[in-house]
Amino acid sequence: MTDFAVATEDALSEAVAEALLRQIGGHVVQQRLRRGGYGYLKSRIGAFNQMAQTIMPVLLVTDLDQCNCPPELITRWLPDGCAPRLLFRVAVRETESWLLSDRGAFAEFLGVPVASVPAQPDDLTDPKAALLKLVRKSKHRDLKQDILPARGISSPVGLGYNDRLVHFVHEQWDSHRAAHVSPSLARAVICIARFNSGTAEQ
Repeated sequence: MTDFAVATEDALSEAVAEALLRQIGGHVVQQRLRRGGYGYLKSRIGAFNQMAQTIMPVLLVTDLDQCNCPPELITRWLPDGCAPRLLFRVAVRETESWLLSDRGAFAEFLGVPVASVPAQPDDLTDPKAALLKLVRKSKHRDLKQDILPARGISSPVGLGYNDRLVHFVHEQWDSHRAAHVSPSLARAVICIARFNSGTAEQ
């Protein structure tokens, strides 16, 4: 068991990062580095790399979004390479794809058939939109009210979007099951497992 810092874009990716460390290595999160979005992570990547070298290991989780592939994004951010204890992981294309990858648990959470959950979430161009489409099919009215935007509201999601999905991650999501469906998540699981064994590599 190791003390970690997690660097993430938002509350949802922070919950996923914490779940990964807890489920795979029993690690403890001592610092949470999050100030809203991709820009903060990119601007502070040098500091995170230095922190991983000198203070404690860092698990950084960001979205691929419109970049071509994770290695390209990592090279853009850190052209000189990552410190061995900076576990730089990229969700393809968004953290929501990792949630959808635990298909059975997510179907149960929404009260929808498993068959309606995308079989290959990493291949979706807009995982968040796919997730919201599924929520609209949910049998749970209160869930829909919290996650979906109210009529006339310009926000793409409801006020309870993060709270509801973070609760799902804490209570139902299993990284090992999801890794069988999401190749990008599987790489994250392998990366943490290698850290546990002392053979960390990106």
